Amino acid sequence: MHKFSLSILLIIVSYSVSLADFPIKDSEKGEHLRYVIHYGIIRGGKASLKFKNEKLDGKNVYHATLTGKTVGLFNSLYKVKDTYESFISPETLLPVKAIRNIREGNYKRYNEITFDREKNEVNSSRSGTHKVPEGIHDILSAFYFARANHFNSKLKIGEVVKIQTYFSDELFLLQFRFMGYETINSKIGDIKCYKFIPIVATGRAFKDEDDMTIWISADINRIPVRVQFDLFIGSLRCDLINFSGFSFNTLMNKD
Repeated sequence: MHKFSLSILLIIVSYSVSLADFPIKDSEKGEHLRYVIHYGIIRGGKASLKFKNEKLDGKNVYHATLTGKTVGLFNSLYKVKDTYESFISPETLLPVKAIRNIREGNYKRYNEITFDREKNEVNSSRSGTHKVPEGIHDILSAFYFARANHFNSKLKIGEVVKIQTYFSDELFLLQFRFMGYETINSKIGDIKCYKFIPIVATGRAFKDEDDMTIWISADINRIPVRVQFDLFIGSLRCDLINFSGFSFNTLMNKD
């Protein structure tokens, strides 16, 4: 089982006023979503999700970056500063490279993963080459793939979206169960959302499989609006507080 830490909470943010008129601005700036993380009434951290056009080895890619860190009292007790990056093919929405750079207390880990689509292999800078299923994602690219292809009005209540990923040098199956629609009162207004419950591993942090809920805006942008975790230690919530740039789905001409 993966080590439970704030980084797992942050990356799942890496897996809910209407934003349908999200303005298109400078394409070099891309999309930037900002979040605040609360444990009860205490502000415990902040996160940022960015998406823009770049070049990697001379080829056009989408570059997604998720960063998260603790603040205030939480930062004094257990300092966390994590960064996840994914370089994604515009044609397939499959990753060509992924980076995981985490610092949690005295624990540090850096890893780069490259994806060979012809051989269905990944190469990890920490553990070498591994065979993987066709169409494998890293955990951050999986969110954008789901956002483009699965988070839409065709969803049926109870339907489970499944995406196979390679995370922390292991195969990891992401699963989201669609629970219907709900309007969330947020810092930027009331937003109609798709409501998902990811199927999580129980034991160290979660008592039940459905102790996490994600709300994705039910509009063209399909951005995470809120993530809530019911943990053994209490309830933790991550809320969208700001956004800028243009929509990921506008960039991809999705409607």
